[in-house]
Amino acid sequence: MKTRIVDNLQEEAEPLGHSEAEEIADLIRQNTWDVNQGEYCLPELERMNAFATPENIQREAARGYLVVLSTEEGETFGCALIIRRGMRLVIKTIQVKTGHRRKGYGSLLYEYCEQRFRQVGLKEIEVEVPKFPSSESFYRKHGFVKTGNPTPSGLYFAMFKYL
Repeated sequence: MKTRIVDNLQEEAEPLGHSEAEEIADLIRQNTWDVNQGEYCLPELERMNAFATPENIQREAARGYLVVLSTEEGETFGCALIIRRGMRLVIKTIQVKTGHRRKGYGSLLYEYCEQRFRQVGLKEIEVEVPKFPSSESFYRKHGFVKTGNPTPSGLYFAMFKYL
């Protein structure tokens, strides 16, 4: 397994190439479809996936924090993205390809995120969570609580954790 970190939280240091951003966007879009079991209708899934374009991934990585996991052969199978939302940082997504789940990769990606929040001196983490039962369960396992506040789009709810 290879790990690549693009850390531009302090200052822009490293661009993300279009082809890598496209792989990440594809992973996010495919996972969203794969884990949906009737929680969202087709138009809602399309709205959720609107974020997952190479251009959006590149833009957010240019001012955020991105961790990418890939196989030795170069296949991207996991990612985590911290974005800026005003003055706050938010975990936008943690994704692990279906065939690689239940092997600790999601927890590894989360640990990278939590460590980065601590490094910048933050004492709390907020995450946008789709209403997939597996997503909510994952974050609860890592100490998050549901705030009950939906995001402005209404497609996610917020979960929160004090560090």
